[in-house]
Amino acid sequence: MKDWYKQAEAAINYLTESEEEYARYRGLMKSISAREKICLARLMIESPEKTAAGKKMWAEAHEGYEKVVDESQEIQTECDLITAKRDRAYQVIEIYRSVNSSLKRGNIA
Repeated sequence: MKDWYKQAEAAINYLTESEEEYARYRGLMKSISAREKICLARLMIESPEKTAAGKKMWAEAHEGYEKVVDESQEIQTECDLITAKRDRAYQVIEIYRSVNSSLKRGNIA
């Protein structure tokens, strides 16, 4: 039988240690759309094109905008990864709670 107590303790420690990083990535996730819009607007202003559609196309093709989009994808990937790890830690804690409850009731020997 697995040692659920040690696994639950490790899960709690992980949640505690990762909360600052998790909060930072969640904050970055909330600002992704605004960062992309700001970058696009600045590049559209700098564009040598005459029409609005031309300015937008030029800005979207600019390497500065590509860089912001790539950074956004990295942020999203890291946020998804840490969220999955934290969800797994919560699941380990729930399993521990269930096993511990069953042990107290005598349902598990």
